[in-house]
Amino acid sequence: TGPTSGTLNLNIHEARITRDVNTFSSMDPYIKITARMQEFRTKTRDGEGKSPSWQEVFEVDVKYIGDDITFEIWTENSVTSDELIGQFRVKISALCVNKGVDDWWHLTHKDASVG
Repeated sequence: TGPTSGTLNLNIHEARITRDVNTFSSMDPYIKITARMQEFRTKTRDGEGKSPSWQEVFEVDVKYIGDDITFEIWTENSVTSDELIGQFRVKISALCVNKGVDDWWHLTHKDASVG
């Protein structure tokens, strides 16, 4: 057993998306991350479509390791509102094993796999 609170260094690398929500152009994806009362947002990856790469780091102030953390991938749209591509939710404790986790996570949208 270890501490139940602290700082989680979250490294966002890349995504492989199977759902394309844009009809005429490449998607401009970004990720929204929510943990308890904190919200983070990656930079928008203009024109990177279904294979965006971020290489961004966020420090999450963890109040309780049993909390959920939610990741949502959106595409930015300058004409209409941004559109949700997919999401996943995981317990923060799943990200705090050994010296970190280097893994792919499955995105879903309306119970269908999207990446």
